[in-house]
Amino acid sequence: MAFNLEDYEPVAARLSRWLAIPSQAPKRVITHLMQYTDARCVFKAELWHGEVLVSTGWAEETRGEGHVNRTSHFENCETSAIGRALANAGLAGSDYTKRPSREEMLKVERSTAPDPWPADTNTNVVPIKTGLASTKQQNYINTLLIKKGLSGEGADAFINNVIGIDCTINELTSSQASALIKALTA
Repeated sequence: MAFNLEDYEPVAARLSRWLAIPSQAPKRVITHLMQYTDARCVFKAELWHGEVLVSTGWAEETRGEGHVNRTSHFENCETSAIGRALANAGLAGSDYTKRPSREEMLKVERSTAPDPWPADTNTNVVPIKTGLASTKQQNYINTLLIKKGLSGEGADAFINNVIGIDCTINELTSSQASALIKALTA
């Protein structure tokens, strides 16, 4: 599928045009996180003109799908939802056949391009620091490891396999601990 990204208008440009339309009533953009799992998120965006709901837009993004979603799938999803709401309100760009926003077409490009950070390797992946695991999480992990009959090197190997890096329980971030607990209770 060949397309030129320059033919598609960014969400920011569409939003600026909508906000610039003269109006007596205030304009608002409200976004709602409708669903979130470890793997994906879904946002709904609403465009309001005073007390009138003008349009809505929905978007879904998968964490790690393409380069941008390795670090910014929430922001990407929210922006896409706003873009859909703007398109539904008639702000689809100067060419009505180019209804998707540039951000949406980037998603298409990402889905067809080879992933620059393959999921099966941990090279070039910058860990996101979300704070260390709580004592409660660490104790629960230890309990689950014991119940699984894992200790010592076996436990270390299991942790490293799930997390993808060498670390001890007290070095886990909160999100890593959650992933480990999920794997241990599966």
